[in-house]
This record gives sequence, C-alpha cells and structure tokens, in this order.
Amino acid sequence: MQRIILYKQLDHRWHYVRISAPTETQLRVETGCCGRKPEEDQYFDIPGQTTQAVALRQEGEKWLSNGYGKPHPHSLQVMTLHFQMRRWTGYPAGAPWYDDWTSGYLDPIHQALDETCNGIPRGSERFSGNYLHYFTVFNTDLAQEAMEKIAAAAPVKFLLDIHIANREKQVHIPIDPNVPEYLRSLFRVVEKSARTIAHELPVLFPSDPLQFEYVPNGSAPKRITGDQARFLRQTLKEKWNFDSNFWDPLTESSPSEVVFLNGMAEEKKQDIANIIRERVHEPLYLLDCEAGLFEINTDQIFGGAHEGMVFDASFEWVIYFSHHYTITFSGPWLVDAVKALYSEHPELLNAW
Repeated sequence: MQRIILYKQLDHRWHYVRISAPTETQLRVETGCCGRKPEEDQYFDIPGQTTQAVALRQEGEKWLSNGYGKPHPHSLQVMTLHFQMRRWTGYPAGAPWYDDWTSGYLDPIHQALDETCNGIPRGSERFSGNYLHYFTVFNTDLAQEAMEKIAAAAPVKFLLDIHIANREKQVHIPIDPNVPEYLRSLFRVVEKSARTIAHELPVLFPSDPLQFEYVPNGSAPKRITGDQARFLRQTLKEKWNFDSNFWDPLTESSPSEVVFLNGMAEEKKQDIANIIRERVHEPLYLLDCEAGLFEINTDQIFGGAHEGMVFDASFEWVIYFSHHYTITFSGPWLVDAVKALYSEHPELLNAW
C-alpha cells in the first residue's frame, strides 16, 4: 500500500495528514495532532480513469497548498531510546532476552509512533551492550509520554533511557586499553566524522514531499515469542545445528546435503515459492537473526532477510539466507527440486 504523510505546525503543535489508498477505488485521508490517533478519518472515491498514484499526488498537492509539507529534519527534535542490555556477542535474535525486549518494547514503540505520526525512524546502532534507536519526533512531550507508558506496561523490564535533544545521544564506542594512543585518537576522529556525515544526510539528500511511502498490505508478520519461540529455536538447534546465529552449512553444521546459490533471479524465487506452497506444513516461519521469529506466508520467503532461516512446522527442510548474499537449501525433496530447477545450468549451483 502507498501513502503520503505531510505535516503543519499549528498553535505550537505539529499536525499531520496521512493519505493512503487502501483499495484500488478509494482514498483514505486521516488528520490529527502528531502524537495522537486521527481526529478525522474520511474516505473518498477515486475517479474511474485515475490511478492510485495520481489520486494520491493530487490529494497531496491540495494539502501542500494549504501549508502542509515535509519540515526540514534539523527543525525537529531527535529522540534516542538507549537500552542497556546484558552483553551478547552474536546476532541479537539469538540473545535469551531478545523476544521479551522486542515484544515488550520495540514492537509497541514502532506501532505507537506510526499510528500517531509522531516518529520517523532514523537508524540504530549497537555495541558493548548499548542498543540505541533514533527517531525524529514532532511533539516531544507526547512522544516521551508514549514511551514511558510502553515501558511501564512491559511485562519484562529493561533499562531504558529516553533522551530528546537537537541531535542523537552519543555513546562512545569503547576501545581496548591495549590499543596504542595514536590509534585511539584516529579512531575517535573517524567515529566523529561518521556521525557528522550521518547527521547531515537528510540535508544533503532532500526528498520530494509527495514521494510515496510504501507500507505492507494487511497486518505486519506475526511475531512468535514465549514458549512457542523457545520450542522452535530448540528444535532448529537439535535438527539443523542452527542457533539463531551464523550457520556454516558447508561444514558439519548441516546434517544433510545442501545446495547454494550466489543470488537468484526473481522468476526462480517464484518457482521455489510455488513448489513450497504445494508441500508446506503450515505454519511457515522465518527466524531473522536481526529481527526475531515470525510467522510468514510463501510470498514472504524471499523478503530480504540478510541472515536467517525459513522453515515450516515439519522441520524437514530449510532455506538459509547469509549476509554473504548466498541462499542455501537443505532437505532431501527441496534439494532435488532446486537441482531440477537448475538442470540446464548446474554450474550455478555451489559455485562461489
């Protein structure tokens, strides 16, 4: 689904208009105060000869002429959510506290800021137990109030500092004390330069105020937590030697034969998805090493995980996505299917 969000400051408060096209024939226009759910929610028919894209831009132009737009990023405040977590050296999703943290904090935070148009994600970083998430916010007091309510309602508590200022909260990356002083100074210079460039990027690359924002149709993938998540992780560990971290299927890590590819054409991905659709034992799952465990559908198998594994309730096959951009298939029937699919180009299989 496509949408456009524009903003205007009225009586010292930022207000928004969110224009979307939930169907081919309707526009939805929501207006309200940033930090609160829409006060007005209206639907309009799209004229028969007009496309969704044209209708969205035409409606957006009306609001632009009324003073709405995209404010300069540096005219707004930045909210840093600084979580101090127990140290973990692998991918985040493998940490024992990860599911409680995401379901109790991160998911509700993103949902609250998105529903009320009061926070635009602007990246995150993590190191040495510091997890920092940055958002451009419009109404700071309402943003802080929302974050405090979410933290208070979280069933499992984590140490959170909410910092709102003109710039992101900066936490120095620790340097090993054995590193020579001249290298330590050089590292600090590079660190400062990188953060300055990141801060200036919104200025260097201004965007069209009517550029579409794409959001998934329907609800977001269902996150799996609690006992079910523990069962899925444990079974993957027992059957596939996969522990929510880097998996080396070309060694003893894989209990059975694998085939891998350095990238796949889109039509081949669709062929694999269709084959799995015929044999899947639902539910179908994705364990994303960065984002956690989700229930997905076959259209989302090749949805862009940089490190993770797709599998179903049978645990008889897996597809592993590596940060090296390889895609690995395992499980007898799936390996045979991939080999058959590439029977005319076998040189593409297992080739670096």
